[in-house]
Amino acid sequence: MKRFFFCILAATMFFAELSALEWPADTQNFVRLFGQRIGENTFEQGLTFEDATTVRAADDGILLITLDKKYGAGAFPSTLGNALVFLHDDGLQTVYGNMDDTTVFRNRITTESAAVIGKTGNSGWGNPNELIFQVSDNQKKVYINPLLLLPSVNDKIAPQIQDIILINEQNTAFQVSGQKNVRQGSYELYADISDTVTQGGHSLSPFRITIFVNGTNIRTIPFETITQKDGESYLGNTAFTDTLLYRRNNELYLGKIILSRGKSDILITARDITGNEKSEQFTIQVD
Repeated sequence: MKRFFFCILAATMFFAELSALEWPADTQNFVRLFGQRIGENTFEQGLTFEDATTVRAADDGILLITLDKKYGAGAFPSTLGNALVFLHDDGLQTVYGNMDDTTVFRNRITTESAAVIGKTGNSGWGNPNELIFQVSDNQKKVYINPLLLLPSVNDKIAPQIQDIILINEQNTAFQVSGQKNVRQGSYELYADISDTVTQGGHSLSPFRITIFVNGTNIRTIPFETITQKDGESYLGNTAFTDTLLYRRNNELYLGKIILSRGKSDILITARDITGNEKSEQFTIQVD
């Protein structure tokens, strides 16, 4: 079994030794990435593959749970439809949802990495033949972005940053592209930030967003882990819940910033999992 070290950047940095996984689908056509909006304002807790058809085990594992679309099962929502859940070394669990059926494992309890474990269907949320794939750390009680553990993605396209908006305490919105002056005070910062793997492909979530004000890194939003607490889902150790990050229809909520009198330089940087990066900088005179 392959192993490697990677770091998860959240409020603090820590290292964990986890197993490297193999692709659960033969093609890497993504519909949604980790942390992306589903429906109104819910996080995607894994990856969703388009036209996956054949489903493969991402690692050697033991069958933990078989889910039927007719029934719910504890922490695993019925939106997965027919699903298989495997337990792996290091306390990792992998979930394979929207499967046609689970009959392959009627008389089996173990699987090998890359072995065929079934086919996709139309039993869960989404479209036919989409594969819902999730990875969780049973010891740390978190969902992990599978792209941190899977082989590298062939992606040379940087994320896009558009429609940057400041909203003051009176709920007045300022489009940054045409705004040169604002009053001092507290502002909510929003931006339309998206990524894609192929030209004309699906709009996807980035991997990390960083905000600088006058050269100081005031906030990092990592799409690396999701923790659940008191009925809310949080990106890593941040205060960003799904309902907070996606409170507006078209832009991501990037937090509050305080603008004092004088010139303020604001820099937003978005990065994808392969290291492609896009930055947008603007200068505003604060009165």
